[in-house]
Amino acid sequence: MKKSITTLFISLMLIISCQNKPAAEKQIKEVKKEKTFSNKIEIAHKKASFLKHQAIQFEANIEFGGNEVFNAKVSISTTSDIAKITYKNGDEIFVNKETIFVSPSLKDNAGVRFHAYTWNYFFLFPYKLSDNGTKWNDNFKTKETNNPFDTAKLSFGENIGDAPDDWYIVYANKENNLLDHAAYIVTVNKSTEAAEADPHAIKYLNYKEVSGVPFASNWEFYEWNIEQGMSNKIGSAKITNIQFIENFREHFSVPKNYIQK
Repeated sequence: MKKSITTLFISLMLIISCQNKPAAEKQIKEVKKEKTFSNKIEIAHKKASFLKHQAIQFEANIEFGGNEVFNAKVSISTTSDIAKITYKNGDEIFVNKETIFVSPSLKDNAGVRFHAYTWNYFFLFPYKLSDNGTKWNDNFKTKETNNPFDTAKLSFGENIGDAPDDWYIVYANKENNLLDHAAYIVTVNKSTEAAEADPHAIKYLNYKEVSGVPFASNWEFYEWNIEQGMSNKIGSAKITNIQFIENFREHFSVPKNYIQK
C-alpha cells in the first residue's frame, strides 16, 4: 500500500510538473525578453497599455533655427498604419500605410511625405522598437567619454519604410528605462554617406502621463557626433493636448478630391 501511495504521489508530481512546464518556459522567455534593450524601453513606456487604445491624438509645434516648420494636430492609430494631420491653416494629410493623400492646396508641396511620417514616427518611437524589420545591436557603444545612459543601435532590413538606410543610436535612462534621446540620420533625398556626415539627435523631455502612459511633452533637436554626443541645439518642439481617441478607424475617410502623393 505504501508503495502504491508513493507511486501515485510521484505520478501526480510528474503530471503537475508537465502541466507547469509551458508556463514556466513562458516566464523564462519573458524574463529573457525583458533583458533586451528595446523591450525594457517598451515596458517603461507601457506599450501594452498603449496598444489597448485604438488611436492617439496630439498637437505639435516644431521649429528649427527659429522658423516654424510644422504646426498641426495629428491623429494616428496606435499601430501607426493610418493617420490624419490637420494643419492650423486647414490643410490636411491622410496617411494609409505607405500611401498619402493631401488636400489640393498641398499638391505641389515637396515636403509633405517627410512631414507625414517623420513627426509621427518620433512621437511613436518608444512603441516602434520591435516592429518588423528592426535590427538591434545591443552591444553598440559610442565614443563619448561621459555617457551615463544605456545605448544600442537600431537599423532596418531592406525595403523597410521610406528610408531603410536610416539608423538610430538610442539612449535610455539607466534608472527607469525611459527613452532619453536618440541620434539619427535622415537619408530621404540624399545618400547614406551625406546623411552620416550630418547626424542629429532628438531629446525627449518633460514626460507626462496620459491614462497611465508616459509621453514627452517637449522635444529638443541637436547636432550629434559619435565622439561627443549632442552639441549645438538646432530646434525644439512642444507636444500638447495628448489624448487617446476611439472610433478613429471607423471615421477615417479620405475626401474624394484629395490627391495621392
